[in-house]
Amino acid sequence: MTKWQTGNFDIGRSPDNDSDTRRGGVIFWICQAPPVDEGEQQYVAWRRTPEVSCAVAWLVKESAEKPKAIDFVLEQELGQGNFSKVFLATHKETKEKFAIKVIEKQRIMRLKIRHPNIFNEVNMEKAVLNTLRHPNIIRLYHTYQDATNLYFLMEYITNGELWDALTLCGKQVGCTEGLARFYAADIINALEYMAANGIVHRDLKPENMILSKEDGHLRIVDFGTAKNLKDHTLNGPNFVGTPGSHLSFNGPTDNDLEYMSPETIDNKAVDTTSDLWALGCVLYQLLTGDTPFQGGSPYLCFLKVQAGVYDLPPFLSDEARDLIAQLLQPTPTQRLGAQGFQALKDHPFFAGIDFANHMAAAPPNSTLDDKFITEAAKQIHRFVQTGHGSPPAVLQQAVALAHPRKPRLMHVLNRMQLLQHPAVYPWFFATAASGRCLYATKRGYVGWTHGVQNEWKAPFDFALVSGPALGHAAALAEKDGLGGSNWATELVRFKDALRAVNDRHPAFVVLSGNMTHATPDQKYYRAQLDAFQASLATLDSAIRLVFVPGDHVFSEAHEELYKQDFGDDYYSLWLGGVKCLVLNSSLWLHSLRADDARLHERFLAQEEWLRKELEHGALCAQVLCVFSHHPLFVHEKDEDTLFMETESNNNATPLPWTVPKETRLPLIELFGASKVHGVFSGHYHRSFHERFARAAKDAAEDEDGAPQGGMCDVVVTASFAEKTMFHLVHVEQTGLQIQLVAVDDAPL
Repeated sequence: MTKWQTGNFDIGRSPDNDSDTRRGGVIFWICQAPPVDEGEQQYVAWRRTPEVSCAVAWLVKESAEKPKAIDFVLEQELGQGNFSKVFLATHKETKEKFAIKVIEKQRIMRLKIRHPNIFNEVNMEKAVLNTLRHPNIIRLYHTYQDATNLYFLMEYITNGELWDALTLCGKQVGCTEGLARFYAADIINALEYMAANGIVHRDLKPENMILSKEDGHLRIVDFGTAKNLKDHTLNGPNFVGTPGSHLSFNGPTDNDLEYMSPETIDNKAVDTTSDLWALGCVLYQLLTGDTPFQGGSPYLCFLKVQAGVYDLPPFLSDEARDLIAQLLQPTPTQRLGAQGFQALKDHPFFAGIDFANHMAAAPPNSTLDDKFITEAAKQIHRFVQTGHGSPPAVLQQAVALAHPRKPRLMHVLNRMQLLQHPAVYPWFFATAASGRCLYATKRGYVGWTHGVQNEWKAPFDFALVSGPALGHAAALAEKDGLGGSNWATELVRFKDALRAVNDRHPAFVVLSGNMTHATPDQKYYRAQLDAFQASLATLDSAIRLVFVPGDHVFSEAHEELYKQDFGDDYYSLWLGGVKCLVLNSSLWLHSLRADDARLHERFLAQEEWLRKELEHGALCAQVLCVFSHHPLFVHEKDEDTLFMETESNNNATPLPWTVPKETRLPLIELFGASKVHGVFSGHYHRSFHERFARAAKDAAEDEDGAPQGGMCDVVVTASFAEKTMFHLVHVEQTGLQIQLVAVDDAPL
């Protein structure tokens, strides 16, 4: 028995003038189906007999006779896109449920002005779904129209989008590895079938996948931007799926770029291997709840995709890590499956999967580890939501969790935006004080990232305090190279400063410079560090700590030791649309050590990172601040490098107060071009506040000859002054208000 397929949505004049529907000077029509054969005639006759419900139901789906809009009752809206809405619908005679995609004709006519490929997208969706018949691809039964709309009659999947399986307490955290394997097998079966039919999806992502409640398997949807490798008639441009230009039925999304293959970004021709790249991105998201190339802006996302730079969380299995790495290969022909899908199916990650009979398999049950993570996350969520009571036992024992439970729980809590909470994060470390010092990781700051803190919310304050350098006075007196045997004086002054900071309730306090005078390889370092961490109890636990490395973090060995106690030596953080960059200014002294090749390499690595982060900040941040231990300058931006006087050893290499001139001037130019609002430092014997003009990118000037680039504040909080002071910075959308505060509460 022939299964007749519906005709194309053609823009033009139909062969049957009676079916013309004129809207805005353009005629929409659907070709009539060929005559039915004898067997089909039998079923057509049954349509007149509603009591034969099963035959009628089959006829609605498979008959060549087209339904009409009046045959259905539209119920709740299931989703919408730029020019369509999807409704749950019930056929009036059979009571069968369908999903009907309603495409407004006038809407697509208006959009055609800006998106000339829009008709091709509508027709491509129809043509592909009329061709493909696979259990993991959404089924299209009919297309029809009336004077106002085009309609796609599709199977109704009773569960929902794949997103639901990735969500816990309203946040996307990923699913279990067992489920990720199960869903990935569904996708691979669909992709293999599509490849055999010459179809490339080109927009594969979780939003375009829905789950069936009946069988637990997923269906791939939204083929508007697909590519037909056998028939190029309807193929759109190579570069598809971007926000603002992607007009698929689910509508454009901000993260479309995060699934694009490098060849798509380069606007090169694509084939089925581009879907393999997207599969790698989707698998990563299934396992982690995040995308591998999230960059905060389209430009940075492009750069990350092209460079193939992504982070693999430590809790992932070796098999998962290897599979992701083999799929996310920049060269299309090197992706696993490019030479045949059997190699992909044979990967150890899919051990136990029977691809040929996969549709008969049920989704796997959660393991004990899976259940532990879910229940622990829910308990911690309740604890944070209530805001009182004792932490749950699982949190109090978090530091002792074994691998991979500990990193996996931390990852899930981070995705739920709970990990950064001051009553949560410190529990994962040996002491609360040590955990409080370790928020800077992976060149970011836990919880304060662009992804969750990219919108302006309200003005806030932060404080800039110089590190106490515990033991400094004793070390100068003892001169024994042990780092100073006593630090009582510095400790008292530091605690007084923290109490004064408490009174002003800042969002965070920046501690710039050396927390201990002793370096990690000196005798008194550990005792000084313990005293410093204990002193942090003086500071309100709700106030976050931001550490700016001092001159201890010069050698690579000291850098590694520093990271163990204070986190990354350079990183970014976001708070309410404000971006802050913390830098290791010791690396800026590389020019003074021309014989240290490794130091120069580390300098170049930070420099490359800084340029990318500044460019991102200039595009996305309301306010942009930079923190470095060494000041840019003291009096004039082009002054010579200022050096400290050596107190005992005349043969010692002189240490600079400021950033060396040859490094400083390019930095000032870079900060100005990037619209940096303030540069904050602490390595000097007095506090001061200077400014320099930021040149506009085009060096334009107003009628009075004044630069249009604005001003950048240069603020230094003294490290060695006799009187303890700190700077209080008030942040508004329009800029910064800076006040120098003495610890005795008298503003200067």
